[in-house]
Amino acid sequence: MHQLSRLRTATEAPQTAAHQWTEVLSVIRTSLSAHEFDTWFAPAQFLGAENDIVAIRVPNAMFANHLEGEHRDLILRAFAATGSPMASIRCSVSASPPETLGGTDSPSAEAGSSPGMAGGLLPVDDVPPGARVPNGESRRPALRSDSVSASFSFDSFVVGASNRFAHSAALDVSNPGAGYSPYNPLLIYGEAGLGKTHLLQAIARRFVEQNPGRKVLLTRGDTFSTHVVSAIRSHDLFGFRHECAQLDLLLVDNIQFITGLDNFTRVAQEFFHALTALSDRGRPIVLTSDRDPRGIPNLDGQIKSRLESGLATDIGTPDWEMRVAIVRKKAATLGLELPDGVAETIASRYQHDVRKLEGTVNKLFAESNADRVRISPALLDRVLSERASRRSRQPTIQEVQVAVAKAFGFAPLRLVGKQRSNVLVLARHVAMYLCRKTTGRTLVEIGKEFRRDHSTVTYGIRRVAAARKRDLGLNKLLERLLDQLS
Repeated sequence: MHQLSRLRTATEAPQTAAHQWTEVLSVIRTSLSAHEFDTWFAPAQFLGAENDIVAIRVPNAMFANHLEGEHRDLILRAFAATGSPMASIRCSVSASPPETLGGTDSPSAEAGSSPGMAGGLLPVDDVPPGARVPNGESRRPALRSDSVSASFSFDSFVVGASNRFAHSAALDVSNPGAGYSPYNPLLIYGEAGLGKTHLLQAIARRFVEQNPGRKVLLTRGDTFSTHVVSAIRSHDLFGFRHECAQLDLLLVDNIQFITGLDNFTRVAQEFFHALTALSDRGRPIVLTSDRDPRGIPNLDGQIKSRLESGLATDIGTPDWEMRVAIVRKKAATLGLELPDGVAETIASRYQHDVRKLEGTVNKLFAESNADRVRISPALLDRVLSERASRRSRQPTIQEVQVAVAKAFGFAPLRLVGKQRSNVLVLARHVAMYLCRKTTGRTLVEIGKEFRRDHSTVTYGIRRVAAARKRDLGLNKLLERLLDQLS
């Protein structure tokens, strides 16, 4: 009998499945506040279980990430407490019930390989996500690398006291053949905008150039998580592991975004498997993070031990002379001649972010071409003033509504409508809370844009403020949106 026919779904055995899910929810309810339970579990629908995997349908991707991450262990403990131990959970996002457990569209990875790099970076699979293959399963998209920017090379990287060791280690990893790595893994850490991604892409480019035909995967932490979830949904974890184990070079940017590094979830386990398989074969692994691995909260001991077996090196804040050199090198790349004092002024304005230094040079280049004028201190003053004005501008209520609606996965107009589902009410209250935090508008003005009175706005703001103290998932969402809106 085909394995999909053995699926215990709510449609095939409604009384059994419904009773099982009711018992599980009763256990979960004892561990959560009423607000948190209603927010995350009331909209969820139990589809069934197969091969010790719980299938749940949720309204959008945010709910899927939350249940598979923050509440995964809670759900599994609840199933075990009711006499039905499970190994994992899988959430599908759908407005209507999927045909089978294996019919959920697999999320696709982002960005393809760049021109000229296809010989080494893993290509895109020729079967689209969700396509049917002969055995009836939804086939997992093949691993593929992010694009490599032509500007991210070792030649364009400015070396100074703050990054000299990291640069040297990156060169060492990129130079040897595929069968040897002097540091395994190499972890480069530091604050955003200091050049970690630049070095990662420079390693990938040089490695492919010197080792044609080798298999290289360049990806981000969140995309790696997506690959694992896709493999689970298509019942192809062994295929995923095989692809990882066959790599000649693995590069992962921002590993702090890999799901579950703190509690060793399924994604974290697969990350550990990949590190172990490649290290055992002597294949180089290069990672970046926004902090020293010792600073990643509650990092799983096995992963921490594996990271510490290699080399961790930081990239610090560039000094003034190095920032001036970065500005001048960027200008030379664009064919610009900078008058005396311009590079020094830019370097003095932005002390902690290389991206802002280069972004200012790009803006100067664009303004100079648009107005057909030479770069001058006066033009620089205008560009710096414009950038400062944009940074200080508060978002509008409409911009907040759009950001929140996108995070929850529905149209912004629904925030001002009359519908009152749990998910929609939460999104509406989150938007009101963020409007109060970021726009500088009054309660009455906010209420007018939501077609509610100010007392409703006050209630929503207080509800979210109280909930974020006890709901880790909601708090993370709010922090991300606050950062995005600012």
